[in-house]
Amino acid sequence: MVKTLKVYKDDEVVGTQDGEGRLTVSVSGLNADTEYPKGTYQVAFEEDGAESDKVDVPTFKTNPILVTGISFSPNTKEIKTGADDSVKAVVAPTTATNKSVTYTSDSTDIVTVDAKTGAIHGAAEGKAVITAKADDGSGKTGTINITVTTDAV
Repeated sequence: MVKTLKVYKDDEVVGTQDGEGRLTVSVSGLNADTEYPKGTYQVAFEEDGAESDKVDVPTFKTNPILVTGISFSPNTKEIKTGADDSVKAVVAPTTATNKSVTYTSDSTDIVTVDAKTGAIHGAAEGKAVITAKADDGSGKTGTINITVTTDAV
């Protein structure tokens, strides 16, 4: 016999699913990386027009929205030796729960970078790659190529 599983929030039905046996209901409008206490949502079954008592859904936490990509625009930069500048990573999606990144340089003898701010310093003539890695555990990275030049005297 087909039953309807209903999910309630504040006595309003926010999701339903018809079927037999084990059922899954999707609820929209939840905030990412948020804990919802027991009783915030309730569930009940309806069969042949009669509804069971509502039962509290236990405490649950939604998943964070992870970073899906990191980029730089433009993806190259030129600075002079001894000069200071900065790079800024663009994190996608804009709704990511944790948008922070850690910056590293593959050639600190050419370009140093502040791990948190992206401030760079041209230490010597040459080329280096700055990598921004997402701090959310997604493993996503993006890179920018830095060229350090000297002024001809």
